[in-house]
Amino acid sequence: MESQEAEAGRELPALEITVEEALRGELLLVDVRAPSEFAEDHIPGATSVPLFSDRERAVVGTLFRHLGESEARRWGGERVHERLEPFFDEVRLALQLPREPEAPADPRPRVICCARGGERSGAVTALLRERGHPVRRLAGGYRSYREGIRARLGTLGVPGPVLLDGLTGSGKTAVLREVARLRPRQVLDLEGLARHRSSLLGDIGLVPASQKEFESGLVAAVDRLEGPWTLIEAESRRVGDREIPSSLYREMRAARRVELAATTAQRVALLHADYLGVDRGSDRPPEAAIEAVCERISALVAYPRVGEAGVRWLRERLRSGAIDEAVRFLLEEHYDPRYRHGMVKGAPALRLDRSGLGAGSIEESARRLIDWLDAEVGAGLPPQLPARTNPCHGA
Repeated sequence: MESQEAEAGRELPALEITVEEALRGELLLVDVRAPSEFAEDHIPGATSVPLFSDRERAVVGTLFRHLGESEARRWGGERVHERLEPFFDEVRLALQLPREPEAPADPRPRVICCARGGERSGAVTALLRERGHPVRRLAGGYRSYREGIRARLGTLGVPGPVLLDGLTGSGKTAVLREVARLRPRQVLDLEGLARHRSSLLGDIGLVPASQKEFESGLVAAVDRLEGPWTLIEAESRRVGDREIPSSLYREMRAARRVELAATTAQRVALLHADYLGVDRGSDRPPEAAIEAVCERISALVAYPRVGEAGVRWLRERLRSGAIDEAVRFLLEEHYDPRYRHGMVKGAPALRLDRSGLGAGSIEESARRLIDWLDAEVGAGLPPQLPARTNPCHGA
């Protein structure tokens, strides 16, 4: 078909495209790896259209090891042939290609990606090009992209980092995300990227990102940042099980700090809603959410202030409906002592108090914070001396 395209006066683009070329601007990208490969990590914006299911990929690997390459190719080819047209249509739609070959009006590159830029992406690219569609294979595949991410992580930094700190439940994440709504290119949401609230109960109701996915999202988020300051929630070296790159963490340790304060009642209400879905339209049954918390707090038996008796008491309160009482106990006997043990020495550059701001305290705190950041950090004031970040960093 490529010869037919040439006869029609339109040449197909080069067969391969490098990661650097592909990511220089916007592109349409189909990842043909198996679902589990895609789920662990993928190039941001990619659409998953797997050539093989996870089970089929495992069978191909087994055949290759025991019966050789030709048998693995034969078996795989038969599976693909059985569903070739539906697969072709799914790829075509993901790449926004017309059914009949013609030059797309959209100039973005159409790219096929697999693990190493070899068998799978080569076969799919060949299929589409034989039908006259201007698609290209990503040279080196996902592996080349991952190598680039790893190189970037060693020097990753942000403009004008400022940490948003405070006791668990003070509303740091809510304020951070309200600032992000108003200034989307001046906030780095590490918990959002990790899909973890970075506390004992931090993954309840969430599916945490893998380390690779966290790193891919982090690099993409940093690349989108603009402006003289970047707001980041104070974290320890890890967000859940996801590790912050050393270069970025060093910047966070040396950053100015804003402390957010709230009443105990405000903190209890926020954590009640955050972990048990109250007033958030959660699709999790309340009983299931409570049992998830009851299971997770088993780890607190190792903390002397809680212990086995405290865990039993917490479970009794949670299951009987005395949830606010249980949350208050968690704050007083677990979160707050850990925060104070690891708290940053010295006064913060700014202290925001939500206690007198009423129902709109999150929005008002975010506006006040933006005003201060624009006036003080945006004006280029020197940073504070390096300070140790707080190891207890819930919502």
